[in-house]
Amino acid sequence: MRLFLLSLAIFGMSSTYAFVNEANCAAATPNEDHLRSSEFSWGMSREDIQKKQIEVYEKGLRLRERAFVEDGKIYLPFKPFGGEEQKILLSERFIKSVIGHIENGLKRNYVEAIIFPDMGHSHLFVDEEFYNKFVKDIPVKEGHKRYELMLNHPETRFLYHTAEQLAMKNEDGTIKDDRHLQWRFFTRNLVGHNKNQGKIELLHQEDHNYNTARSYDKGFRYWGAGFNISATKNGCFSYKHNGQTYYFDLSLKDLEP
Repeated sequence: MRLFLLSLAIFGMSSTYAFVNEANCAAATPNEDHLRSSEFSWGMSREDIQKKQIEVYEKGLRLRERAFVEDGKIYLPFKPFGGEEQKILLSERFIKSVIGHIENGLKRNYVEAIIFPDMGHSHLFVDEEFYNKFVKDIPVKEGHKRYELMLNHPETRFLYHTAEQLAMKNEDGTIKDDRHLQWRFFTRNLVGHNKNQGKIELLHQEDHNYNTARSYDKGFRYWGAGFNISATKNGCFSYKHNGQTYYFDLSLKDLEP
């Protein structure tokens, strides 16, 4: 009963969404060309990432096990360890929040490409009290219920490690003498809010050689396995940048070789 009442408070669903590209929001099929990790490499230049973003986008490559729309609702497939594949119901707020994170990250020049080498994966900061009360005791084989609660909860924060595969350092470990690369290095921990849709902030981790943050404010729990996003002309969801509309997919499945 407690989870049922919580779900009523979290979800405000509608039958139509302005941010959905309905023609491309069906569930994935086995015969599609999926995006693979071999499309990218570590230590890519800024120019290489920008070229790769255009290439991946125009090829229409899509994420495996991506979010889809069915009967007017948005679902995310997930197969928990030891359990059957389930569907996670996503709130409109969550999708709008991710769209806002993308748009504001691009607008502020914290991000340049919505693919794995730059802004392509996330981690979660979950409210500790909420986690202990509603999430902690859910069995592993019912992991979809954990994600449904965490992704849709208004107080959850989403950590994006941007510039993931961007070459920003010299061989001796010092940051390259390039103003843009230095900017990307010090702004690479983008935290997006879920309650205030689209709100973003930055973290800085001075004791990590690549400024990779994994801790947030007191009262939040770090959850490492988050969702992936990738821009593609065949994507389900839309975002705007410089007056143009682009599309992207969202999935809990990491890229495979």
